[in-house]
Amino acid sequence: MDGHPRLRPIEAFPVQQEGKTFICLRDPQQYAQPLVVTPAAYFVLSHFDGRRSLLDIQEAYCRRSGEILFSGDLNRIVELLDSHGYLYSERFLEHQARIIEEFRRQPVRTPAHAGTVYRSNPTELKNQLDGHFRKPEGPGEPDCAGALRAPKAIVAPHIDFHRGGPAYAWAYKPLAESPGADLYVVLGTSHCGGENPFTATLKDFATPLGPVETDKAFVQELQKRYGGDLFAEEHLHRTEHSIEFQVVYLKYVSHLQAERSGELRPFKIVPLLVSSFHPMVRSRTLPENDSRTASLLDALRELIAAETRQVCLVAGVDLAHVGMQFGDAEPLTPEFLRWVEEEDRRLIERLAVADAAGFFHEVAKDQDRRRICGFAPLYSLIHLLDGSRGQCLKYSQAFTRETGSAVTFASMVFE
Repeated sequence: MDGHPRLRPIEAFPVQQEGKTFICLRDPQQYAQPLVVTPAAYFVLSHFDGRRSLLDIQEAYCRRSGEILFSGDLNRIVELLDSHGYLYSERFLEHQARIIEEFRRQPVRTPAHAGTVYRSNPTELKNQLDGHFRKPEGPGEPDCAGALRAPKAIVAPHIDFHRGGPAYAWAYKPLAESPGADLYVVLGTSHCGGENPFTATLKDFATPLGPVETDKAFVQELQKRYGGDLFAEEHLHRTEHSIEFQVVYLKYVSHLQAERSGELRPFKIVPLLVSSFHPMVRSRTLPENDSRTASLLDALRELIAAETRQVCLVAGVDLAHVGMQFGDAEPLTPEFLRWVEEEDRRLIERLAVADAAGFFHEVAKDQDRRRICGFAPLYSLIHLLDGSRGQCLKYSQAFTRETGSAVTFASMVFE
């Protein structure tokens, strides 16, 4: 650092400890462990933008609080954040490089969220997911009679199971009632960004219910036909939950299908993270006008069309992110959340009829006021649906009082 500390992208939310409010910092890329700081320290670090000098930060603190922030105290805050990996610095870059290299050497993508978001014990995990169907807001047990074919596509949340479990069950019930597919193309939001629009991995995915194999031949052929590099940022898969949660559910559903059929149907996945299309929103330019995006979608569409195996598309996405945790200045009100639902349902209608231009317009018309984090995977899905029409099975809003925020999501099936 050169005296202008720069904070890495983090999540911050209030927590209560012994009757006092603190701020918990969390690294979505999991290079750093969670860190709890005081509100005063959080105000200071919120000015670590790489442009302000230490003196600028001291002046801002004095104007806000009327108190002096001594250089020694400020330096201790800087050192605390740097030592924990929350600042861009040589120390962090070396730490990041070691972790990325370690991930690249691993033959399998290990579960990043087992034991936290979902149970790591296989029996306990199955019971946990069974419970999503049985809850009052869930869809009920899958019909044992079954369906003749797997859906063409499903849209499921990627919110944590605690808040979105029943919505996962609504999305996966039609698949659980079918014989299943041979190949699942899984499109997930890349929450940690990426310079490339799409990122793949050849690694198989480990789950508590057993391994899930990545179709390496399919992915390698996709790379050959694509105009960019699908593996340049493979490390983004290391802790990304948007695909991990779908893989866990796919493996779980395969066991449900096996209970009905008497045998476990083997399947493979094509895991694709999709980075933000928001530069296109700002410029009001359709994403397919970007050559790399168009190249990948064309290649993927051609490979799916040439498949003799049963293919099912899976989008692991959430919709709106609103409230103070996500940058809104005003507290959420029932009226505002009703408006969010109305706007979300307009977006879902465009998705259901595979209207790419209409879907883009619904996001771009207010410059993505609701922060639709599943925008890029869903827009990509529309270009792969080949005329299939969808049905919204469940719409939900998860409100978190502690953070004054809400995340919305939908469960959909395309036949």
